[in-house]
Amino acid sequence: MVDHSSLLRPLGEGVPEDAARLAAALRELFSSLGLSVRRYASRTHRNAGAVSRYLNGTRVPPWDFVTELFIEVAKQKKAPLRQEAMELIKESHRNALKVSNKRLHEVQTLQDQLEEADARVQQAAIREQVLMEGLQVREQRIAELETRHVELSARRDKEIREREGTVAELALARETDSDELARLKSEVDQLRVELHRAKESSAAAEERCRDLEERLATAEEEAQAGREAMDSDRLEEAQRAAEEAKALADELREQLDELKARQAAPPPRKAAHAADEYLRGREDRGRESARKLAGRPVAVNTRELIRFSVKGDLTQGYSLGVAIARWSTPDTVHEICRALRGKGYPSLAHELAGHAAAEMSLPPLLAFLSLLLDEDGGGRRGRDMVGRALYNFSYFREAPEIITFMGMLGEAEWAPWVMEIRSNCAKDRKGVRLAELLRELDPEAAHGLIGLIVDLRRTKDVPALLVQMEALRLDAYLEELLSRLSKQRPDEYPALLDAMELARE
Repeated sequence: MVDHSSLLRPLGEGVPEDAARLAAALRELFSSLGLSVRRYASRTHRNAGAVSRYLNGTRVPPWDFVTELFIEVAKQKKAPLRQEAMELIKESHRNALKVSNKRLHEVQTLQDQLEEADARVQQAAIREQVLMEGLQVREQRIAELETRHVELSARRDKEIREREGTVAELALARETDSDELARLKSEVDQLRVELHRAKESSAAAEERCRDLEERLATAEEEAQAGREAMDSDRLEEAQRAAEEAKALADELREQLDELKARQAAPPPRKAAHAADEYLRGREDRGRESARKLAGRPVAVNTRELIRFSVKGDLTQGYSLGVAIARWSTPDTVHEICRALRGKGYPSLAHELAGHAAAEMSLPPLLAFLSLLLDEDGGGRRGRDMVGRALYNFSYFREAPEIITFMGMLGEAEWAPWVMEIRSNCAKDRKGVRLAELLRELDPEAAHGLIGLIVDLRRTKDVPALLVQMEALRLDAYLEELLSRLSKQRPDEYPALLDAMELARE
């Protein structure tokens, strides 16, 4: 076999020590590919003379050339490079750039700092979300325990009068619940403090990002004359996004595991009997309560939705909207939407239409959409309402429901709405649910949906979908999607494969 390392030009004379060290490391990587300089340049669409100068140390390469070489070597070895080796090469590159071109070194340094600051912003945002969810879980548990506390107190008073023998047991249950209530309140206070700190950290990181962006813009303007193109291409951006996504996902899993562990302690056994009796009827009571709320006059429910919105009581407003959408007729829901718009609350009308799309059975939902269009005579306002409803339908409903409803829309000669559902699914439906939809569709419809995925889905949402398709053994569809991605998104394709590997871990 030809030793292609012998075809490389020797290191240039008078090359600085840092540049020579970088060139030696790059030459070692390049030699493992078994390619000539010209063939490698042709494969990567680069100038052969520039590649040769990068490898003999007479010119410091841009960082995207180095990352591209990392990818080619990793594909050749079918394994990623060691992190330590990559860090050493990165350090050599920055040192060599500092010696050869201080302006470009300053720009590169600011870009590195911006990436780090942006990662911290995302980490802070995720931590804030986790803390908020933990706070909501504990506040809900407090409400349940306070209700149970009141019921146990009332039951204790009654049992004192009827049967003296049960007083001690109920008193113990009440005392145990009081202890847990106090513990949970303490945890909620602590979570509020942590949430406040997370918000402060997020604001500081955001301010750091803005400062670095301003400094980077200034440095780029100063270094514009005579510098090589320093903008990171889409491949590097996609790789970095994949690495950051993995790191953030790992941190999120650790935080969620910690919160679950803190919630996992079982309730006191001595209070279990009283709790079981309460919980058995809770679901039935909730269902009956929702029916009663939905059955109130249109004017009452309209006023209540507006009142909750004005007060900022999002939980109550959401619960009432779901109850109306689930238990009311299409005519009633439509009438409430009209009333909300008439009183100057179109956003509440759109929200209620979204609840209807997620909760109604399919025939009533089709009737409700018809009422929205008929009311406006096919105008923009009616189309916007239907569009909001179809987005929620595409995001939340199960695959068989989506397929059935698209058939119903087709029979009603609403082909544009069928296309809107397919586009919504391709663009924003969760990866696992989109993979399930592909599995349920007939082959012709599935091929059409794959084309929409390639055209509309964001790059960061593609790797998770690929993994889910692989898990469901949709091999033919997976091969077709990868083939189309390689043709229509050639710059992103290698990074998508790397991100898919990270998502498998």
